[in-house]
Amino acid sequence: MVDVSAIAGAIAALRSANDIAQAMMGLRDAAAFQSKLIEFQGKIIEANNSAFAAQDERSALLQKISHLENEVAALKANQRKFDRYALKDFGAGSYAYELKASEANGEPIHRACATCFQQENISILHFSHQSEGQDWFDCFRCKNRQHFGRYARRVVDSSHSDF
Repeated sequence: MVDVSAIAGAIAALRSANDIAQAMMGLRDAAAFQSKLIEFQGKIIEANNSAFAAQDERSALLQKISHLENEVAALKANQRKFDRYALKDFGAGSYAYELKASEANGEPIHRACATCFQQENISILHFSHQSEGQDWFDCFRCKNRQHFGRYARRVVDSSHSDF
């Protein structure tokens, strides 16, 4: 906030300078006139200093506002990036964030690591392999290996033997 005392000081100094100027107009004595002139110049300098202080503070505040506006814009852009994903249940207690089809904009639909996402990072999961009905994915950022889908143990039929 602008320092009100700096502005008030400038106004007070200008009022004093005006009062001194009015008093100077009635003086005929050169010494008294010179004394009032010096006092007048001092009040003008005081008013200028107060005005400069207010201007400096105003400039600093404008710079801070600009910095905060840039920070807010960056936070909104970052939030927009995260809003493109939705948490999805892939069965058997396996969750990941998936890019919404409506937000793909030409990108392939993919899954992002839930652990990394909660830490405000988007790390795309990479398919590793499929085993017994489950798809396995790796997160290269946090090194987690995640499985999706229900586990389906293969039953080996021992009644058919080639021996």
